[in-house]
Amino acid sequence: MEKEFVSGKIGNVIEVNSERIIVEISNELDNYNIIHKGNLYRIGQVGSFVKIINGLSCLYGVVESFSTFMQSGDITINKKVINVSLLGYRTISGEFESGAKITPSIDDSAYIIDEEDIEIIFKSDVKFPIKIGDNYFSNKLPVYINLNDFVLKHSFIVGSTGSGKSNTVAYLLDNIIKEYPSSRVIIIDIHGEYMNYLNENAKEFSVYNEDNKLIIPYWMLDFETLCKLFGLSSGNVTSQATDIFRDRILQMKKEYILGSDLKDTIKINDININSPIPFSIKEIWLEFYSRGYGTFKYSTKEPPDYEYEINEKGFELKGNAEKLEKPQFKPYAMGAKPPYKSNETYFRSIADNILNIISNDDFRFMFGDNDFIKGTKNIKELISNWIENEKQITVLNLSGIPYNIIDVVIGIISNLVFDIIYYSLKVKKTFEGRPLLICFEEAHKYLNSSTQNSYSQQAVERIMKEGRKFGLGAMIISQRPVEIPSTIISQVSTFITLRLTNSEDQARIISFAPNNFSMFLKSLPSLSNGDAFVIGEAMKIPMKIKIPLLDSVKNIDFDKRIKIWLEERKKDFNYTKTIERWMQK
Repeated sequence: MEKEFVSGKIGNVIEVNSERIIVEISNELDNYNIIHKGNLYRIGQVGSFVKIINGLSCLYGVVESFSTFMQSGDITINKKVINVSLLGYRTISGEFESGAKITPSIDDSAYIIDEEDIEIIFKSDVKFPIKIGDNYFSNKLPVYINLNDFVLKHSFIVGSTGSGKSNTVAYLLDNIIKEYPSSRVIIIDIHGEYMNYLNENAKEFSVYNEDNKLIIPYWMLDFETLCKLFGLSSGNVTSQATDIFRDRILQMKKEYILGSDLKDTIKINDININSPIPFSIKEIWLEFYSRGYGTFKYSTKEPPDYEYEINEKGFELKGNAEKLEKPQFKPYAMGAKPPYKSNETYFRSIADNILNIISNDDFRFMFGDNDFIKGTKNIKELISNWIENEKQITVLNLSGIPYNIIDVVIGIISNLVFDIIYYSLKVKKTFEGRPLLICFEEAHKYLNSSTQNSYSQQAVERIMKEGRKFGLGAMIISQRPVEIPSTIISQVSTFITLRLTNSEDQARIISFAPNNFSMFLKSLPSLSNGDAFVIGEAMKIPMKIKIPLLDSVKNIDFDKRIKIWLEERKKDFNYTKTIERWMQK
């Protein structure tokens, strides 16, 4: 058993330059594993911290290398030495100041750091401290970050699969909601995994959850997105249809306000095409279908002079917008005789696109019969459910959203959250300025530098560039940092980097590290699960930490799928339902 090492002194300075020093290990140390103030330390471990004391001066540095010899020209000298990169110093007032403004002198004493030093380096003068983990070299030494800088100046959590990203996020959020009771967080969860980690600490909205159903009314989409969704464009033959689409939406939005209690508070002339006001896409579908497929009574071919079929009761089969029933028209005649064929057949493909989407079960979260979607229930309840429910963390589970529109949906949510925060400030509500953190899980799946005209990328870039001014911060979570656009990474101030095995990903992160810390990041591929480097403005100095494993994560059976292979194989397999569901894609 190692004996207690009371003084903590490990050696003396024998060489000094502007940013680095060399410390000769004391001959009194016959063991590099020592106990100091009840904690076990390993002398000379790369990435560990030391302090240099001379009189009233106290400097801090990080170990770069440990050797049993020194090279002086062609001469090799047998000495146990550690190379130390200077990080900062303790001021007279007891605060930590980064930088090498003060350098040590030859023969100054070098010591291991203890809990008091950790407090000085990582927590002193931090107005909003939050624990991020423990010192890698002593799990009794907690490490704190500045929560204000971490949230409002944005963060990036990266790591290969299985390195502990989800546990890191859950651990951080768990600490935040315990220490800051008025905090609020939204997680964009495209795989539906985070409730396993957060349990009772969060409220989940999902297309599969009948009690907390994820609803995003289509009328909250901006006009450009609606056009993209339904296949409208501004080019040539469809430009007229796009103009009519715009006119109908704007007309319906104004009619909705005039027929509601809002007519006295919202000016009609202030309403624009992107105002989040309900309108009926089903009515527009019926009009476009009729214009494309209809036949006409007169040669002028003007709606609504359609030539409908007549049922056995003598009623015209005009269709039903709400039920998505198609109208039935008499066949057009050849030559200059009624019924006349439509001249606007280009409306057919648009009407078909609209019908395919709004009748698809995968899009019920956007076009279903929900009261929010129909506009009969005030949208303020939906927004409050997202950002002001009984829990501080809201998980938006997008696992049931069709993959081909994930980009659009995340863009919609991001813009919606931004606008709510922005306009809350405008009207000076009681929650004015209360920050909100939005977390983007698996960000490389939709914030991809190789994707052109990504709707979600544009929306997230808006948050990254402007969110801080309004109290909106972003946390980007990814296993492929090399795929995240530079326009997003350049706005990040704090990086938490777990194990990365891909060399391109490693190079991307190393490029953002301070010069005196980049060499340590070369060990990224060898980090154990839960080990991480923290770099950036939320930390006074870069540091290697160990993130504790939450009980909620410990209890997850990650092997449950492969265990099925151990069961006796079933003989009857029926994929009928699978194929039927696939056909309704």
